[in-house]
Amino acid sequence: MYPKILIISFKIPTEKMGEQYELEGVDFSLVTQDYSEALSMAGAIPLIMPYIEARRDDDQYIKEFLNEVDGVVLPGGSDIDPALYNSYPQKYLGNISPERDRWELKILQMAMEMKKPILGICRGFQLINIHYGGSLKVDVCGNNADSKIPHMALMVPKYYKTHQVDIQENTRLAEIFAGDEVAVNSYHHQAVDKVGDGLKVSAVAPDGFVEGVEDPDYPYLVGVQWHPEMMAARDPIQLKLFKDFVDYVDQARK
Repeated sequence: MYPKILIISFKIPTEKMGEQYELEGVDFSLVTQDYSEALSMAGAIPLIMPYIEARRDDDQYIKEFLNEVDGVVLPGGSDIDPALYNSYPQKYLGNISPERDRWELKILQMAMEMKKPILGICRGFQLINIHYGGSLKVDVCGNNADSKIPHMALMVPKYYKTHQVDIQENTRLAEIFAGDEVAVNSYHHQAVDKVGDGLKVSAVAPDGFVEGVEDPDYPYLVGVQWHPEMMAARDPIQLKLFKDFVDYVDQARK
């Protein structure tokens, strides 16, 4: 049997879906297709969990949902509420969804209590850092003083290799990408500032921004700032991350 991996989707309103949806007051559960494709290529069955307003405080309901899966993916998405890392709205802060933030942090906490393997991508990576008491830079693109690297490289294809990352020694990423030069896409304008307590930095961009973290004391918790799911179909190096995650999940459930 294939391992089952939960991908957390998010709720967006009609007006965010464009002109093709004209019925007001309709919400959508959304997650990009690339996560499912990458997990499937790696040998897993992807399952999607929507945000459910009526169950946001129902721990038993969420626990039963998590009981049905073998691992969890925290995907990318909108900016994170700065109040969660003792900051405040600033210039260049994008749209936030405090409800989504608290929902996903609850799922992360409960998944960790259940020792579920966890992979965080982009926003999910940042959320992991916040969960561990870390903080974010609200924006690293609007102010070019922070970096000359176009971290929000919307002008290029999703699989485009925008910059390389330096994989740190003695980390899980070093095992996954052993001997590989790792070049990544880049679609974020927020970045890790203070690294959360207990997290180990596993990847760094040329400008010094943290691009990967992991918890060496947890069975499997890895977060990356880039979007490997967008590259996996074209780049076998990026697929290695999903293969490692799924292979671990598969062994852990036996």
